[in-house]
Amino acid sequence: MELVHQILLWIHIPFGTLSLILFWIPVGVKKGGTIHRKVGWYYYYCMWGVLVSSALLSISNTIMGNYMAAIFLGYLTIITSFPLWYSLEILRQKKEWTARYFTIRKVFLGTMFTAGLALVLIGIFVFHFKNMGMVMVFFGVIGVNSIRELLLTRDQAMVKETRIRMHIRGTIISGIAAYTAFFAFGGQRILMNVLMLDAQWMVLPWTLPTVLGLIYSRYMQRKYKGA
Repeated sequence: MELVHQILLWIHIPFGTLSLILFWIPVGVKKGGTIHRKVGWYYYYCMWGVLVSSALLSISNTIMGNYMAAIFLGYLTIITSFPLWYSLEILRQKKEWTARYFTIRKVFLGTMFTAGLALVLIGIFVFHFKNMGMVMVFFGVIGVNSIRELLLTRDQAMVKETRIRMHIRGTIISGIAAYTAFFAFGGQRILMNVLMLDAQWMVLPWTLPTVLGLIYSRYMQRKYKGA
């Protein structure tokens, strides 16, 4: 299993590195232009490579007894898959959104809510809301918050957001997750060894990308309001 785990890492790391780089190109260039669309596709496929490999790494970590890594990898896979999926799928919807779209949407949201609730409970009752328990609750609340979207009717969901704003939001959220995973796993050693961060400050790499990303997402959605 250790060999399989290493092979998965060799697949996961290049996809992840490319995703971190490619994310900024469609975000920074003119929206709808050739570069935006072309690089956006590369980013989309790289991120799915990241998510598939991270799901398999979560399974391998579970088998090897690395339960903490397995929990976070699995959870990040779940909460990243949904925005990445709808960031493209929403652009394919016509005037009347398809039943297939809403079915898949409900499956994603229901899974996110269940996983988020589980993470909150583990953070509170197993880790007593200390250290990584605080991180678990922080990210778990993100999943639990999906209940608001889950309870929307089809008509409410259709008028809640424009396609462009949903596309922007989904793309930025997937980027937030990519950077969170990098700083929490691969970049953790850099932060501890190079920047000499104490263990108590390691909560920052988990939460800072989310906070900054959500601020930027709000800015972009206001910029394209009505688009």
